[in-house]
Amino acid sequence: MAKSSSTRRTLVLILGSGPDSAAAQLVAGLAAAAAESGHEAKVFLLGEGVLAAGQVAGSGISVAHCDADWRWRRGGEAPDPRVFRGSLRDLALWCREADRVVQCR
Repeated sequence: MAKSSSTRRTLVLILGSGPDSAAAQLVAGLAAAAAESGHEAKVFLLGEGVLAAGQVAGSGISVAHCDADWRWRRGGEAPDPRVFRGSLRDLALWCREADRVVQCR
């Protein structure tokens, strides 16, 4: 259950490391904690980070990946349906509207 917050913030987390990295665990934990606290959490996956899609996708968290990176690393595999197929343009729009942006590699 989300806690009430007098000020709802938007946090964008950028992940460029694979699922076995400490950064992937950090991003998943930060996004979950932000969502649970009533804030908006968005995670953008790029580079090796697209491989961590299943690890970071969760309730209350918006997740998108760079579609070019997905195709390069996963070939014809269908992406996780909880993850928006995006581009760096989408990331730029998210960052412009965010209260905080954190990049983890």
